[in-house]
Amino acid sequence: MTLRLSEERERTLEQLAETLRISKNSAAAEAIILAAPRPNHEQFVADSMARQLSRYADLMTRLANA
Repeated sequence: MTLRLSEERERTLEQLAETLRISKNSAAAEAIILAAPRPNHEQFVADSMARQLSRYADLMTRLANA
């Protein structure tokens, strides 16, 4: 797949990839998942929270024990 982006959007994608510490391809895929309309907002929020808790579980544990 080829994704053609303006320079501004390319920079935004690069920043997202750096922030998430993933490839630009993965960042684009993640952005699509997050931006796609969801028929069930509650499920969207629950899924988002699960991703964040999974990603930051170690940090949350360290903060809880600090």
